[in-house]
Amino acid sequence: MKIGTKAFGTVEINKEDIITFKNGLAGFEDKQSYVLLGNPEADELFLWLQSTEEQDLAFVVIQPRFFKPDYRPVINYAEIEELSAENEEDLLSYAIVRIPEDVSKMTANLRAPVIINVKNNKGKQVVLNDDKYEIKTPILAEK
Repeated sequence: MKIGTKAFGTVEINKEDIITFKNGLAGFEDKQSYVLLGNPEADELFLWLQSTEEQDLAFVVIQPRFFKPDYRPVINYAEIEELSAENEEDLLSYAIVRIPEDVSKMTANLRAPVIINVKNNKGKQVVLNDDKYEIKTPILAEK
C-alpha cells in the first residue's frame, strides 16, 4: 500500500504496520490511522508517526528511554485494557517531539505519551496525572 508522507514523499507500507488510534491523538481525534516510519528495531533515536489519512500530518517521536532511562509512566487498567495488552512488555512508549529553530532546545512531551501495543498495533495517547513529567521536557539537556 502506498501513502503520501510529509517527510519522505510517497512510501510503500505494509497494512500490518498500520497503528490504529481509536480516539486519534490530542487535537487530531478524527485521524485514527498512523504508521511509524524509520526503523524502530534498529533503535533509531527519532521516528515519524505519520498519518495514513492525511499526508501533511506527522509527528516526530522518540522513545523516552533514549534520554530519560527512569521514565516509567503509570497507565491505568482501563487504558491497558483498551489496548488489549496481555502484559506490559507488549507496550512501547513514545513521546511527541517539538523541534524549534534552535534544535538544541528540542523537547519531548512526557506528560502525554503515545502508547503502542506492538502485538496488535493498537495505540493510545495517554494523559498522565503525574506532575513529575512535563509537556516540554528538554531532550538534549537530559543526555
